[in-house]
Amino acid sequence: MTIPLLLEEQARQAPDRVMIIYGAEEITYQSMYERAGSVAANLKAAGIREGDKIAIMMDNCLEYLYCFLGFGRIGAIMVPINPALTQEEYSYVIGHSEARALVVRAETLAQMGDVKSKIPQIEFIYVVGDSEDANTLPFDSLLQEKEIPAIVVDEQSDAALIYTSGTTGKPKGVILTHGNYLWDARAISRSNRLSNADKFLCLLPLFHVNAQVVSILTPMLIPASIVLVGGAFNPFGILHQIKEHGITTMSAVPTVYGILTRLPKACAEDVKSIRFWVSGAAPMTKAIYDEVMRVFNKPLTMGYGLSEATCASAVADHEDPIRWNSCGPALRYTTIRIVDKEGKDVPTGEVGEILISGPTVMKGYYKNPEATAEVLKDGWLKTGDLGRFDSEGYLYIVDRVKDMIIRGGMNIYSAQVEQIIAAMPQVADVAVIGVDEPTWGQEVLAVIQLNPDHNLEEKEVISYCKQRLAAYKCPRFVRFLDILPKTAIGKVRKHELAEQFNDIAIKRRK
Repeated sequence: MTIPLLLEEQARQAPDRVMIIYGAEEITYQSMYERAGSVAANLKAAGIREGDKIAIMMDNCLEYLYCFLGFGRIGAIMVPINPALTQEEYSYVIGHSEARALVVRAETLAQMGDVKSKIPQIEFIYVVGDSEDANTLPFDSLLQEKEIPAIVVDEQSDAALIYTSGTTGKPKGVILTHGNYLWDARAISRSNRLSNADKFLCLLPLFHVNAQVVSILTPMLIPASIVLVGGAFNPFGILHQIKEHGITTMSAVPTVYGILTRLPKACAEDVKSIRFWVSGAAPMTKAIYDEVMRVFNKPLTMGYGLSEATCASAVADHEDPIRWNSCGPALRYTTIRIVDKEGKDVPTGEVGEILISGPTVMKGYYKNPEATAEVLKDGWLKTGDLGRFDSEGYLYIVDRVKDMIIRGGMNIYSAQVEQIIAAMPQVADVAVIGVDEPTWGQEVLAVIQLNPDHNLEEKEVISYCKQRLAAYKCPRFVRFLDILPKTAIGKVRKHELAEQFNDIAIKRRK
């Protein structure tokens, strides 16, 4: 199965079923097939060939879906890029990926300047909206009717280059195949008893693989309907969409759920159609989980995954609230192991590195065989995440390997300390890191973003932690920032905090 074949089959079997609702517009499966097919046909006529990369630099819109679902028909490979990236960041991704074409909104292009002079490898620029740039072509030219070309790809063909968020160093291009995408979507669609009666809200940005798999391909397999949310983030708008369209499920990051619970007069009546929520891409805190249950009284389930394994590798069952902080068992078709530093499986309940095997694991990193060899060994993906299994095979994420703090030979999991501090009512967000310390090797630093109109002092945080954690795990230092630095999907850029505060212990000793 491939992405274009999935669309073709669903258009044949359910041509009149509404696939996408975007504002006032409704797009059926048949109409989506025709528009995505036109994009493929016109790109082929322009000279785009199998294996060519096309960068997409847009927020959520219908044109994004025409590209995502159409490129693969002629073997073109999608390179999704966050439009909020700086010139240095997007130039690196476009250059490294060797993209021949760029699809972009007019507003974004105006901010980018003369793309062809800055990135001369770009031969075609297709613009959504009005542009006076003579070097561009209107995206609508790709929608001219042409005979839809035959599908040239198979399951093993490359579908996308997903560039990692780059929390450390340059982002790496994850090569995902059509098979990677469809095996993951197939496994997700069979979890949590999804059916064509479900209606999905696609809130996450389409440049993120979570949205591509969970919010687009998964409902397509069923087939179900999708409400696509575009424009600036609007929490009131989310509740309106849920109520107006009878949304039954959606995927979002924990921050979004936290914001929704704090909206004035937010209540269960606003979301009565929801069967369950899904959270991923960042760790869920007990404080946010409890607020979601209190305000909305709807099951909130966690998932675990990473771009190198396409999207989700484990998803909890929404009818199993006892394990609120578990990511559930491994999804169908995926095998997960927990191993020690020697690569040996650890006993149940013990912490080790998570390894993943199965048809969702990436081909490798684009043009980076060294990095590929470091994480792909004997068919297993080394995730760099620490976790444990309970006696029933449910997975719990403990920390990132690189985020674990070692103080005087004792392991401290930053995520555990973050969970404790996040429960303080004054705290909006927190990141815990290790900083260099001459005697103990590392000390614990908590960097906190406060809720509006709240105050907190370092000694209060330390005292709070000492009542709830072993002494060696408690922060020695606390610093406050107006906003924690984050990636596009809400992951804290801990390396930036380390660069800013790493000498704090040494300065204190002086």
